Amino acid sequence: MLEIAGNTIFLTDSGGDRPALLLVHGIMMSHEVWQHQVAAFAGDYRVVCVDLRGFGQSSAHTPDISFEDHAADLAQLIAQLGLKNVTLVGWSMGGAIAQLFAATYPQTLARLVLVDTTPQLLASESFPHALPVEAAMQLGQLLSDFAQGCAAFSGMIAPEDAAATRLITGIAAATSPAVALAAFASSGPRSLIDLLPKITTPTAVIAGADDGICLPAASTYLAAHIPGCTRPVAWIEGAGHAPFLTRPAQFNAALRAALAD
Repeated sequence: MLEIAGNTIFLTDSGGDRPALLLVHGIMMSHEVWQHQVAAFAGDYRVVCVDLRGFGQSSAHTPDISFEDHAADLAQLIAQLGLKNVTLVGWSMGGAIAQLFAATYPQTLARLVLVDTTPQLLASESFPHALPVEAAMQLGQLLSDFAQGCAAFSGMIAPEDAAATRLITGIAAATSPAVALAAFASSGPRSLIDLLPKITTPTAVIAGADDGICLPAASTYLAAHIPGCTRPVAWIEGAGHAPFLTRPAQFNAALRAALAD
């Protein structure tokens, strides 16, 4: 546990004086989603998995938490732990936070890895590579029946793997409904497109080829519009929104390739 900005932030840390992998989960998730990566990378890296403010085992004084709040928490975490040669790996909402972080704290990172994420959750005329507003409205089910909404959302994340769906359903259902709903409300209208030209950190994009939440076109857009990204998207075939859980061997190979650049 770390005390950051008056909140208690939970993390796991494999320790050691090695280059750091800082893994950041998505909305309504926790550090638990990275179990296959901790096991695979702890021998070579200092693997740190954080529960973002208000999620998992981390506290929040208010459910109204911005991407900027999360990014500032990560900056404090890196400083307090003395992490060096940091690769920030952000998934989904964690990937949006990672985009903001890389644009705001450019000297802090050695590398950036964006996993199944997008600079804009909802489609617009200027950014059609995202969910139509009507499709996103399905998440309104969270308002009427939180448990059922968590199950439906988790089914969208990992439809190809029943065990992964059970895991993330349990994590999602343990989230504070107020925090979850506030996060969806703030993420929906947010666009980070104007920040992409500021990301000069060496960047890799990894995505499930069948992602139905952060659409593959969004990953392609990120790879094309981030100056620090000089390689095409690493696609994980047969995977949806959480390839690190459902196709861990393929994902870990793609992550190792990104770290070798």
